[in-house]
Amino acid sequence: MNECVFSAMPQLKSLNRSRDTLHRCALSLLLIMLWVVDMSIAHADDPALAAAVNIAGRQRMLSQRIVKAYCELGLGVYPERAASQLKDSVALFDEQLAFLRRQDFDADTQTVLGQVAAVWSEFKPAALGSVSRDGADRLQALSDNLLDASERVVGLLEASESSRVAYLVNLSGRQRMLSQRLAKLYMLYSWGLGGREVRDQITIAKEEFGNALKTLANEPRNTLDIRRELDAVTVQWTWFELALDLKATDSYRLIVSDASEWILDNMDAITHRYEDLSEG
Repeated sequence: MNECVFSAMPQLKSLNRSRDTLHRCALSLLLIMLWVVDMSIAHADDPALAAAVNIAGRQRMLSQRIVKAYCELGLGVYPERAASQLKDSVALFDEQLAFLRRQDFDADTQTVLGQVAAVWSEFKPAALGSVSRDGADRLQALSDNLLDASERVVGLLEASESSRVAYLVNLSGRQRMLSQRLAKLYMLYSWGLGGREVRDQITIAKEEFGNALKTLANEPRNTLDIRRELDAVTVQWTWFELALDLKATDSYRLIVSDASEWILDNMDAITHRYEDLSEG
């Protein structure tokens, strides 16, 4: 089985440059989309609220992605890519938080967004500070608080819409977060942080991802394109699970990092397809 892992390494490396370019283009596109959604969300129609759930859900993912990129910098895992991801993810979280706080949400949602902002005010300078094991340890604790607060925002937005589409956007979008959380936890463990507790968190996150993937695969609203993309994610997930169980050596860190990016890219595309269902 390890031979299969190493045979894939040249292909993994050849994809990195093009994926980094796509991620930078995607960041620019997301910022434009935020402006477009900002113009429409005040009408509180179904498509706009589904978009808001998607954006708020992306904040969950970024809370984990930033720590993952920070750890990859410390470990020397694709350092140029990690530095770019860290910078872009912080900028996107800032932009999306400002966008969400501008919306005419109810008082409870605005209160929790204020809590997100309070944690973010500590998290951001720590993420952009000098990289060290102690810094990663502190950032990890803050990231859990940021994730919890961001999760509450998504839950409130989904509840305000009470539609199947909002539920699917939330569930699918959460898979993006889990892909980054799993990679983050692996990198922390690889760096000697967390020990058994982190391994237990990996087990829990793996179970959550697998269960959610089954729920999405059985969703009757799935279009042919969604079904095909979920089938591809299922194959990728099998590979990712294997990578997470491998020893935390330099080559395996590269595999986990790349596998998490594949899952993130595909789940992001699927989440947007669920969001589009609200327009049908």
